[in-house]
Amino acid sequence: MLQQITPRSFFLPNDHETDRPCLGYVRGDRYALMIDAGNSPAHHRLFLDELAAAGLPAPSAIAITHSHWDHTYAMCAAACPTIVNHKTQAHLEQMSRWAWNLPAMEERLRTGEDIRFCHDCIVKEYPDLSAIRVVPGTVVYHHRLTLDLGGIHAELIHLENSHADDCSIVYIPEEKLVFLGDITCDDLHHKPRCIHQSRYDSLRRVLTELDFTRTVEGHYEQVCTKAEIFASMEEIIAETEAILP
Repeated sequence: MLQQITPRSFFLPNDHETDRPCLGYVRGDRYALMIDAGNSPAHHRLFLDELAAAGLPAPSAIAITHSHWDHTYAMCAAACPTIVNHKTQAHLEQMSRWAWNLPAMEERLRTGEDIRFCHDCIVKEYPDLSAIRVVPGTVVYHHRLTLDLGGIHAELIHLENSHADDCSIVYIPEEKLVFLGDITCDDLHHKPRCIHQSRYDSLRRVLTELDFTRTVEGHYEQVCTKAEIFASMEEIIAETEAILP
């Protein structure tokens, strides 16, 4: 069910069953912004239905935090522009050429292009693998983009991090709120799972200086405080199998 954070901001909690991440929403006086598209058209439709049930308008645009499948494979169902950074666009263009059948997916596991956890969740989310359609974004930015939604702004900021080279955050300064996507997570595609210490330290410095009090992380069930997200980052470091420079 859609959860309200402030009078202008909301999120749909994650679902571990098929790794559906949190989806965010910010309503301005003129435009509404959705954060991440979802992992399938079914996930996307669920979010739109929740908005309608709450009397909220459909999004005017969707900001994508990074290219991983659970945040982007619903982009094909979007009825509005999707906004991505240039690295996310490159990854989406590459994935748009992938074949979707079990032999092709198993080959991507063998080559390391994908990982078993994602593979298994995709198979659960898509009973018909041929229905998967990966599409690029419609608006591309480099490094930083500020959107004026009317009475409130959204800042899309591409940051160095340990999870993926294309991760961005969506910062809502008037709300002192940050939609983090998965940017605080470790590198799941590296074997073994790892933290890249210098990138993680860079991210922590930026987040420390950013003026926010609440965060929505891609796979947490509830809104976190700034202190809680830093504590979570310390736990991730402690639980990670390898620390790289």
